[in-house]
Amino acid sequence: MRKGNERITTWFEKELRVNPLPVLEHGYHPPVRYDILKNFYRLEHDDPRFIQSEQDVKQAARRVTLLLTLERIIYHIDKFEKEREEEKLVKLASIVRELRFYHCSRNMTAIRKALSLLVRHQRDDGSFPVSLPANVFIIETILSYGIVNNPYMEKALIWLLSLQNPDKGWGTTGKGMSDIWLTCSILHAFSYNVKYIRNTKIRKGVEFILSHLYDNNQGGVIEGKEAWEVLAYSYFLKESFAGGILAVLEMLARLNYSASNPRIREMLEWLKDRQLRSGLWPSQTYDLMNRKADERVSLRVVRVFLLFYIMPKQGSATIKTFRIKQEGRTSAKKPAFITDPGNHPKPEVNREEL
Repeated sequence: MRKGNERITTWFEKELRVNPLPVLEHGYHPPVRYDILKNFYRLEHDDPRFIQSEQDVKQAARRVTLLLTLERIIYHIDKFEKEREEEKLVKLASIVRELRFYHCSRNMTAIRKALSLLVRHQRDDGSFPVSLPANVFIIETILSYGIVNNPYMEKALIWLLSLQNPDKGWGTTGKGMSDIWLTCSILHAFSYNVKYIRNTKIRKGVEFILSHLYDNNQGGVIEGKEAWEVLAYSYFLKESFAGGILAVLEMLARLNYSASNPRIREMLEWLKDRQLRSGLWPSQTYDLMNRKADERVSLRVVRVFLLFYIMPKQGSATIKTFRIKQEGRTSAKKPAFITDPGNHPKPEVNREEL
């Protein structure tokens, strides 16, 4: 057992059939290994294993490819036809969102330029010239980089709040009720701004989700009861609304809900029971013949357990885990918020960052 993490390691050894931390520590994805060493084993920053894990993330082939692709899109952004504006914005947001997994920050030139391009397309009412699901996708992507206490993102959140339905959800389905998975993503977007955590409308939105657990969501962005058991998601528009019960628990953790709620406790116990013999969790659980271990899903699962069972509930511990300070800033030394996207400078790309 590593020093300084006895409480965390002990919980995983006692409460689960297999301790997943050693498995993830030697996983395939560099960001997964890095996260385990930093946030679960709590290694010192000068520990050789931690330093090596940081280098592995920066040199990951997928990260380098995405950054180069992002550069090309930014360079050719004006060549997109007006009719393809939604495709352009969604493509840009998709790459930026996946780069967050590889610990890219808004201080990197390519990321800063991409975020600025997205914000420049915002309309006066706070929305973007795309569909509602694409709006949610873009807004959540920008917020994930800490662009929180910013007039443009505040306007976007107010616009989203204005679209809340009488049943307290968002979007529409074939049954005339709100869209469960669209609502879940919208609530996740609001969770980035601390001032909305106890907002009455947001709390009622959470109650909408909890009162429709395991519903079919017919006609929504994702349909079927099986959607609750699809734990993986991708960085493409439609698939980004997946995540099932795990996505709901992540949203609830960010909004400071605790396991004292019996419906939340039931979901957590369900998640424990779906652990594979390998110690990991599958990308989906409803098709027993095609269950495959998924490191990214497993990392998200252990994060959820860390928040609900190990760290103090209802307070700064939850916020700190997600790198959000009380005033809405991230842990970056400088806020670097985009305050004037129309006149945002266009610095030259620093190749060393790639």
